[in-house]
Amino acid sequence: MDIIATVLSIIGALLVIGIIIMVHELGHFSIGRACKIKVVEFSVGFGPKIKQWVKNGILYSIRWIFLGGYTKFYGEDEELHDRDAFNMQPAGRRALTIFAGPMFNIIFAFLLVVITLCAFGDYAPMVAEVYEGSPAQAAGLQAGDVILEMNGVEMDFTMEIDAAKRASNNATMPIKVQRGNQILSFDIPYEYSEAQNAYIVGIGIGGQRVTFGIGEAVSLSFKWMFLLVKETLIAVFGLLAGQGTENAMGVVGMVSYLGAAIRSSIEYVLRLGVAISVSLAVFNLLPLPALDGGRLVFIGIEKLFRKPVPRNVEGAIHFVGFALLIVVFFLITYQDISRMFSG
Repeated sequence: MDIIATVLSIIGALLVIGIIIMVHELGHFSIGRACKIKVVEFSVGFGPKIKQWVKNGILYSIRWIFLGGYTKFYGEDEELHDRDAFNMQPAGRRALTIFAGPMFNIIFAFLLVVITLCAFGDYAPMVAEVYEGSPAQAAGLQAGDVILEMNGVEMDFTMEIDAAKRASNNATMPIKVQRGNQILSFDIPYEYSEAQNAYIVGIGIGGQRVTFGIGEAVSLSFKWMFLLVKETLIAVFGLLAGQGTENAMGVVGMVSYLGAAIRSSIEYVLRLGVAISVSLAVFNLLPLPALDGGRLVFIGIEKLFRKPVPRNVEGAIHFVGFALLIVVFFLITYQDISRMFSG
């Protein structure tokens, strides 16, 4: 039964990832169609075809590997002198079509956040523990205090804890908490801990589940998405700078985590779905060849110099970028597998 459950959870995880990628492709497809750009093929999945049909001049196909799909536009990487070709469309239409993929991922993630907050709520930061003899204890902070603001950062979710810690000046920590019906403010001095090699005030921070109505859930979803996009950008630029590469995760790692989430609860599946969808959007908007962001850069160059980069040159650059992405994909996949077996 454990083997069956594991296999089913892996299949479920692949489907979740596939759906998120398909949302991305639906963005390109639907906005491209709205912009009157000719679509050659819209595929669900990769690899050999299971079924195909033609409707309104577009080839639709279903393929065996259900890990996403793709949209192929007429003249996307070619120099065609045909008014229906992608390369002949106004720059604004092309840019909107390219940007639509990440945009749909953000919209999809937002909807998942609303569902998550309505159905399960989230965790508000709270003081889980006050250490004996610490500055926090001397100031009067107590376990169970709900944290409203720390180091000038107003907090609704535990995901804001890292941002609040980064805002520290390592001198004093202004903190506002709710204790019962009281709102209390403290200004707690930091002390240096040689054991932890850090400045501390002596508290352990945890989370207290809170629930929301539909209106509050929708309102807070904007903040949740802003925070998640911000933290994702920090993580991505950290990786590009060579920091935290050991924590980078590929498809194998995502499938592993999603599989565990599926076996655990729908709430964790929704949360991971949000994180993956946002990560896909942010990653694709990086100004790198073969990514949506790289294609937007070429359109920007075209607008700036009033002349497009030769399509064969742009195509070659995207091809090299794609090859490098494949290399990075395999390196991260190797790291994922090594981590699984070492763990």
